[in-house]
Amino acid sequence: MADDVLKVERHPNYVTLILNRPEKRNALNQALFEALDRELETIEKSPDVRAVVLRGEGRAFCSGIDLREIGQIGGAGGVTPEKVFSRIEKLPVPTIAAVQGDTLTGGLVLALTCDLRIAGAGARLGMTPARIGYLPTFQIFRRFVETVGPANTAEIMYLADPLDAARAREIGLVHKVVADAELPAAADAWAAKIAGNAPLSVRAMKMSIRRVMSKAFDVEHKDIDELGNKVRTSNDAKEGVRAFLEKRKPVWRGE
Repeated sequence: MADDVLKVERHPNYVTLILNRPEKRNALNQALFEALDRELETIEKSPDVRAVVLRGEGRAFCSGIDLREIGQIGGAGGVTPEKVFSRIEKLPVPTIAAVQGDTLTGGLVLALTCDLRIAGAGARLGMTPARIGYLPTFQIFRRFVETVGPANTAEIMYLADPLDAARAREIGLVHKVVADAELPAAADAWAAKIAGNAPLSVRAMKMSIRRVMSKAFDVEHKDIDELGNKVRTSNDAKEGVRAFLEKRKPVWRGE
């Protein structure tokens, strides 16, 4: 069943969503996006849920989009990554990402859509589209610039080298670093504390924070979107995916 890729733990006043593809380092595929979308819709309609924890089963939080299944994602009217990311970002209650091990590209974007992030000491957080000739969407750049500023965004994007948890904490990419073994308990403690506060106040606080930032980057970006589509459909992008799957160095031609 598709639901097997997502485990759900329901607590008295918060929910924990666990990405459950540990053999694939919880890489995001169509089944996982659809399972997340269904559960997020349920949470939106549940007034008793006051916080959400998102974490991964096994040694990794999420290694990104499953490139072996990338052609199936969002096709034929299926749930798109953008829909899920937006749904998490717009949930009326606070969300906490508990990240461990590989937290890369789409996995880091997933964490960044959450309001708060706690990292295990062994976490590796990074964006690697430059290694395969891809370009994140404008909204992803917006999230990074809002969170860590343009200079740190440039470091993350251009170098494509994962940051360790300490560096991620230093630049504000995560809020707290704990021992790997303590990560689930630390996330649960934050969720329980948030859920114990006045729910109307907390929901209004989240809405206020989002409204403050809503127009900060409201600029025309049609040209950037068109550029992104050219990059993502380029021969270099196809070569980058092939090289990744074949475990070899890509041959870039700038076309």
